[in-house]
Amino acid sequence: MHRLIFIEKSGRNRTPDKLPALERQSLFTACDDALNAMITILGARGVIGIGNFAKNRAAAALTKQQLMITSVPHPSPANPAANYNWAKLMDNCLLDLKF
Repeated sequence: MHRLIFIEKSGRNRTPDKLPALERQSLFTACDDALNAMITILGARGVIGIGNFAKNRAAAALTKQQLMITSVPHPSPANPAANYNWAKLMDNCLLDLKF
């Protein structure tokens, strides 16, 4: 069993692309299983990824599900433009969905 560290020594979040491959795969497997279980339990018809990474991971995890998968920009310090009026972006995304 690997111990996953999600915070850098600097205090920054450790993103999945910074994890060693084995740790990243363990994380993805656990998250994919949990996402599939929640979709089944909730009877969800769609998924909104907060950012393209989340959207792409959801699409990879949910290949056996017939779902609409979309995304909104991630409100991250790494993407200051996405922080501008994020609540309105999210509202518009929700209004545009055709679940």
